[in-house]
Amino acid sequence: MRHKPHALAFVFFGSLLLWQTRGADFTVDYLEPKALTGTIYADAGLKHKLFTFRRAATNSGPVIHVEREFYLPSGAIAAREQVVYEDEQLKSFQMEDLQSGVKGGVVQSNGGAKMTINFSKGATKKNGTEKFLDENLISDMVGPYIVAHWDALTKGESVKCRLISVARAETVGFKFFKESDSNWHGKPVTLLTLEPTSIIVAQLVAPMHFVVEKNGLHRVLQYTGRTTPSIQINGQWQDFDAVTVFDWN
Repeated sequence: MRHKPHALAFVFFGSLLLWQTRGADFTVDYLEPKALTGTIYADAGLKHKLFTFRRAATNSGPVIHVEREFYLPSGAIAAREQVVYEDEQLKSFQMEDLQSGVKGGVVQSNGGAKMTINFSKGATKKNGTEKFLDENLISDMVGPYIVAHWDALTKGESVKCRLISVARAETVGFKFFKESDSNWHGKPVTLLTLEPTSIIVAQLVAPMHFVVEKNGLHRVLQYTGRTTPSIQINGQWQDFDAVTVFDWN
């Protein structure tokens, strides 16, 4: 389990979503999977279980509501996230770490041209506004982004995006690139890395690693990197990197 300074807390957790392909076009499907679970471990040994994860999605016409919850081994909830999509676009995102007291979120504003990011922890509050761009991602959107750029990634190209940092109330530039092809529990997979484009940010946030199905739907099977719940170290709540394994049925 790796620890970094918590000045950069990202709305980030291995994404689980799919894109449907129609010829050369991509149609996002934020409704699926309607139910999915995972387990978050301290390290690659997968022996020290820290949290379990649950995603549930429902829809009313073009509006999709997603609830993402993180539980302690005791069954108590550690953190929750709520996402609203409409017409295949992010409308709002809210997160709360029930352990540390951190709250924050993103809301589309100015008729969809901009987004407002907010953060609070006790008396500390931050707000920021940025342009609303397709490459601005929260964790629930990463899977579709990978699939949409699958051809470029498998050809060895770098694909840029911007992750939303609630703690900084701004977005930060990152890039995806392919590490290699491999096998994971007997299944052919592609290993991807996501790292900051800024050398300065790279000193604060370690690269994130994804194990993705090489064939089929290109689902994320395992994710290593920053996750939503914090942990307590020497009496202080800190962000950390862990390993998440998803339970695809």
